[in-house]
Amino acid sequence: MTPDIPELPQPILTLPSCIIRPYHPSDAPALAQHANGPQIARYMTNQFPSPYTLANAEFWIKFSTPTDSPILNFAICDPLTNTVCGSIGLKPRADVEARTMEVGYWLGEAYWGRGITTEALIGFVGWAFGRWSEEELVRLEAGVFEGNEASVKVLTKAGFVAEGCRRKTGYRAGRTFDISIFGLLREDLK
Repeated sequence: MTPDIPELPQPILTLPSCIIRPYHPSDAPALAQHANGPQIARYMTNQFPSPYTLANAEFWIKFSTPTDSPILNFAICDPLTNTVCGSIGLKPRADVEARTMEVGYWLGEAYWGRGITTEALIGFVGWAFGRWSEEELVRLEAGVFEGNEASVKVLTKAGFVAEGCRRKTGYRAGRTFDISIFGLLREDLK
């Protein structure tokens, strides 16, 4: 008898080095494996668990696959196996910043150094500006923790502009640090 193979959600992007698609409950073991590393958690917010357990992955997948609103968080997957190896998503701002969304991403250490995150971000930015109209989305931004030079390179290659530094605004694991802000406007892509 053949084991049941889950039908995975259709990708929003199929790129040479990765697939970006909604999460599926069967993604939990791979998500927990790749998210569970101190080098991943080091540059994530305090809401990102460390250690990252299977229960954390199951919670994230359920949170990221709402049935009553647009999906904003997606799995970055290996293009050969469609197995989760990272994550990318959007966090809408509110009030006077309602046309801005924060973009965030991470990639499992086994996949570092291949240009996957840069390719994923460039594709995802184009998808986001295509998905939401100019009345809904004018600007994407990202905050980069002090010392995360790899993320600075990814954002710069994707067209984001360094806009400033929020000095000593971050605190994680007993350490205070700066957070640099990078922005990309819809008109920057033209």
